[in-house]
Formats: sequence, C-alpha cells, structure tokens
Amino acid sequence: MNPSEPASRFRIFAICPPGLEGILFRELALLGITGKKVAGGVEFQGDLLSLYSVNLWSRVASRILLRLGNFRLTSLRDATDRVARYPWELYLADHKKIRIRASAHKSKIYHSGALGQRVLKGISKRLGRPIHLVPEKAGKKSPLVFVRMFKDRCQLSIDSSGEHLHKRGFKKFTVRAPIRENLAAAMLLASGWDRRAMLLDPFCGSGTIIMEAILMASVIPPGRRRSFAFMQWKNYDQGLWSQLLRRSDRLAIEPRAKIVGLDKDVSAVEASVMNLENAGLFAFSQVMHGDISALEQLKGEDKGFIVTNPPYGRRLKENYSLTGLYARFGQILRNRFPNWKVTIVCPQDASSLRRALGLPLKPISRFPNGGIQVDLLSSLTE
Repeated sequence: MNPSEPASRFRIFAICPPGLEGILFRELALLGITGKKVAGGVEFQGDLLSLYSVNLWSRVASRILLRLGNFRLTSLRDATDRVARYPWELYLADHKKIRIRASAHKSKIYHSGALGQRVLKGISKRLGRPIHLVPEKAGKKSPLVFVRMFKDRCQLSIDSSGEHLHKRGFKKFTVRAPIRENLAAAMLLASGWDRRAMLLDPFCGSGTIIMEAILMASVIPPGRRRSFAFMQWKNYDQGLWSQLLRRSDRLAIEPRAKIVGLDKDVSAVEASVMNLENAGLFAFSQVMHGDISALEQLKGEDKGFIVTNPPYGRRLKENYSLTGLYARFGQILRNRFPNWKVTIVCPQDASSLRRALGLPLKPISRFPNGGIQVDLLSSLTE
C-alpha cells in the first residue's frame, strides 16, 4: 500500500509523561482511537486522519511519533544498510539537517552515540545526499528522528508534532514554577470535571489550568493555533487537514461553566489576564488577586471542582515552611467547600504537607513536574 495515500495504515505512538498513560489512553478512546498502553505512552494503528487528529486534539500527549521500522539488530556494521531501507524521502523532503534521539538498553549495541551516527549515515544513503546532525535543543525546527534499541530490536520513528505538544500557541507569559499545559489538562481530565460545574484554581499562577479548562469547556482543540512537523512531509494532505479544522470549528461552543482563578502574586494575576486576553478567552473566566483567605468570601455553587498546583519546595525543609499554608488551605476547603471535589499535585515525599492539608485525598497518578516526582491527589470517590 502506498504510504502517501491517506487510507494507508500506520503504526503510531503517542508519548506522554510517565505515569499519565492511563489518562492518555482514556482520552484517545474518547477520540475514537483504540490503543495499547505501554511505558511512556499509547500505541495504536491509524491513517493520516488519525495522526492529524491526535496532534490536533490530544491535551495530554507530549509528541506523536510515526513508527517507520522495527527490526533485529545486533551489530553496528549492519545498521546503515538496514536504516536505508525505509522511505525517509517521504518525511525529510528537502531537509539538510536533522536531530536524532538515540537510546540503547539490554542490547548488544549499547553506545547510543554510535547508533545515532549509523542512523544518520543510513538516512543519507537513502536520500542520496549528506544529512547533517544538529543538537536536539539547538535545532528545534529540524526534523526529529527517534531510534531505540531494546533487547536487540531497533525501533525507528519520526516525530510528527514538531514542538512539544504542550506549546499550544495560546500562552505567552509565564511566572515562577509554571505547570505544563498537558499536565494541567491531565489533572482536569483525572478530576472528573464535567465541564459544566464551577471550577476553581486558588493558586492559578499564569493561568495554565484555567486556560486549559476554558479550552475543554469550549471544545476548542489545543492544537488549533499551531503548526506541526507533518506539514513538511511529502505525504501531507492539506485538504484533509483543512477538513479536520473546519469540523473542529463547528464543534466549538461558549463555555457553560464558571471558571475562576486566584493568586496572591500580582504579577501572576497580570500574566493570567494577558494570556487569557491573548487567547481570546478572557470573557469566559474570572481572575482575582488575593491569598487563599479570599476564598472565604467567594460566592459560588454548593458543589464544584478545585483543581490546583499549590506551591511546594524542592527540599524537605522548604516543604516544612509551607505546612502553615497547607493547613489553612485545608481548613478553608473543609469549612467553605465541603462538597467540592479536590484535585491537587504534591511532591511524592512531602508527607508533612499532605498531613497538614487534612483532606481525604488519594493518589491516582504520579508524574514528573519541573524535575520533581509529584503525586496527583484527588478526593475519595463515592
């Protein structure tokens, strides 16, 4: 079957932060995609429409890879010729520079740098012209090729997304310790929020969680404002992509939920407001300046959802200094919001903060955030 045809079937891998595979799996199921959870993401088969749709709609995925080949490889001598068998011309077109992310585990080939060089030679051989390797961080606009050796199997993939998918194109301003958009979306999806009930983020920072909530409630795809690496492929179908965008635009609605953000940092509130205005979403939210004591006067519903990324320290002594804040926060939630569902992130080793919070929360997932392993904690389900 001609891989340039939209009806062709591909093996696709949606990458997500470790620990969020289950949330991503359920999200893809809602998109009509049946996949298989594996470490680091979800594997599935699909056509170009599937590939485009997941890039456009997934709120949790980090990247979407197209699997090109999987073969047994035990010697670097054979690597160049094996790599050259695959249709790199479809995906690299006129590119002269690429990035390669190579890894090797439990294999006779263990030197990832040497493996990456052989892959580069194989691609150059297939294309009949030299391709140059650039550092991954330095050449962000260059195509990204993944090669993974595991138990003497070589997996070749190419990134279809381009920039990391958490970069929606909506947010322009940040403050200290922001949470990535795909992690915020995962929190919202895991919270059980129905996109109609009131939602509150009392530590909103630059507004990532409330912005993701508005996009969800508006049925606006997170990738609507950005471009993708697959748009540079020779098999890119502009008509199919345009059709997908028109279909997504017809789904958009005005949010029905009241979405509120609060932060004691004036610069954070200003950043939130500017981000919401830049995205054209300011009218659908309320952002307030004040510390958590302002929650006592907040007029809301008897029931709702609190989803937030509260402050926490990198070191244990910093966590201890925050116990007072967590104790106050927990008391306010118990007194003012007894029937609300609460979902927060907290460092894995910050048991003192959890005790201070004093809420019946249970861990439902664990993932890295800003170099710290955090637990996603949520209210006990009835």
